[in-house]
Amino acid sequence: MKALLENKFAPITFTCGFIEYPFAKLSQAFARWQNELDAKFGTQTELSRFRASLSDALLRLEPLTTPLDRYLWIETRSDWSAIFSNGLRVNDVASPVSYLSTVLKCRGLETVFIPDRSNRKVKEGLRVYGAVAFTLYGPDKTDWLNRIRYVALTNDVGGWEFVADGEVQPYENIEAYQKRRVVDRFTIEMLQSYCAALGIELFDANFYGGQCLLSHTKRTTPPGPTMSISEARSHLYL
Repeated sequence: MKALLENKFAPITFTCGFIEYPFAKLSQAFARWQNELDAKFGTQTELSRFRASLSDALLRLEPLTTPLDRYLWIETRSDWSAIFSNGLRVNDVASPVSYLSTVLKCRGLETVFIPDRSNRKVKEGLRVYGAVAFTLYGPDKTDWLNRIRYVALTNDVGGWEFVADGEVQPYENIEAYQKRRVVDRFTIEMLQSYCAALGIELFDANFYGGQCLLSHTKRTTPPGPTMSISEARSHLYL
């Protein structure tokens, strides 16, 4: 299966978000939003700016925790800026991507590419359910928040499910959605192709790098479980 950095930074890289906006102005808008959230919830968010490659930047998300408390924005070789987070079990980049798309009047994208490990029943392993998902956001309200298009193949205790909602995009392979086997209806290769049509080289590590913005939110509640990237990855059996 194709993967970003060969899944060496999983589970961080299972989920990635993008905003189609210049990095400098995007980082300012994100900082304003964090200030608003701190004032509302009584938290304190530290922001740090630096330059780094993708690999070096991702290390700054350690430790991974539940709930997540760090976001990393990083430049790309395109009009898009990318975002990752440090969630140990749930990596929510949809919230900042969806919200900032409305504030900055631009497109946003969330991608999910999780290898299926649901058949692994090792005592100390994590039972990871596979998923491939493409969620495109816009500046305006739609039938579901500001989501323009959602295409996803997900596995759960009930088995594999395929969903396609919203406005069909011109680069989609809609014929594949009718395939007999559910797992063939949306593949990692299709996700990569859809992203490429938008100017995003999803699995090319050299596509990312340059200016970075890291946020670390300190909450008043006790921290949840934490792990290093290597510790979390050791439970995934990739």
